[in-house]
Amino acid sequence: PKSKTPKYADFVTKDTKTDNGLFKVHETKEKYYYEIPNALLEKEMLLVTRIKDIPAGLGGGYVNAGSKINEQVIVWEKFKNNILLKVKSYNAIANDSLPIYKSVKSNNLEPIIYAFDIKTMNKDSTATLIEVTKLFDSDVKAISGLPGRFRSSYKVRRLDASRSFINSIKSYPENIEVVQDFTFDADAPPSNRSTNTITMRINQSMILLPENPMTPRLYDKRVGYFSVGTVDYNSEALKADDKRYIRRWRLEPKDSAAYFRGELVEPVKPIIYYLDPATPEKLRKYIKQGVDDWQKVFETAGFKNAIMAKYPPTKEEDPEFSMEDVRYSSIRYVASTTRNAVGPSVSDPRSGEIIESDIVWYHN
Repeated sequence: PKSKTPKYADFVTKDTKTDNGLFKVHETKEKYYYEIPNALLEKEMLLVTRIKDIPAGLGGGYVNAGSKINEQVIVWEKFKNNILLKVKSYNAIANDSLPIYKSVKSNNLEPIIYAFDIKTMNKDSTATLIEVTKLFDSDVKAISGLPGRFRSSYKVRRLDASRSFINSIKSYPENIEVVQDFTFDADAPPSNRSTNTITMRINQSMILLPENPMTPRLYDKRVGYFSVGTVDYNSEALKADDKRYIRRWRLEPKDSAAYFRGELVEPVKPIIYYLDPATPEKLRKYIKQGVDDWQKVFETAGFKNAIMAKYPPTKEEDPEFSMEDVRYSSIRYVASTTRNAVGPSVSDPRSGEIIESDIVWYHN
């Protein structure tokens, strides 16, 4: 008799569409699989949930296409015959070399947001295969684009699976981007009330965090930085220290010797903002110039060409370019009656390093 043990070829066939990147993503008969390298198990990643397309009126004036709904550190962890997707918190920290680290871990148990059956290993046993279809086509609250306050306000009853879909899953060298279409039954939707329906498009960005976190800089309330906070149990004093670190870009000189001689040098990774393709043509050069003018300011810190704006690539230049892709910072131009502008960013909670930023510029 043939063995009943599942084989790699049972899931990845000649008809499978495979996208190589951080994980291999396989699509077979409308089912999606992640092939997770064993080397990336327990590695910290940032999962960012955004609204990609939004129904009119949802959330009020400051919620729009591109709005970040959630940002959390996750790890993929093997347990018996399962892969667990866990959320890791940096609300409390301690060095793992200290005895108190055990207590910090015990008093901050990491929630499991999903458990996957291991389907099989890849051919050389260096990666684990799991099916992620249910994670992304069902209503998992931890990654939902519809927070509890919206569910209450709009009297949301349930997700309608027959009108909800996985739009796409794409894998890149350091991130995976998932686009979902969700349709909810709601008794008081923000618009089109006769339909009793809220349909929204959600983007999940999962990015591998740096192996070596940036050195953090302490926050001082006298200087207006956005910041991240933690309770630090590494203190010599027998108390918990509330610490805050500023959110800042990781600017490092290409030529350290020249930099420390006082010469202007380019950074290893400059700050680049892409203009929204929706930006009116007549305004583009002015918005770009407004960003580029900040180069002079960064020169006082020893960097040249440290910050710049770029026009969005055309479909021919980059068919996969997306404003929701966490690799790209952007200046979004939003069709809204809201006045003002906002400047949210995604940052590494371990250090305050800004991973990417999205300036929202309202048409009004």
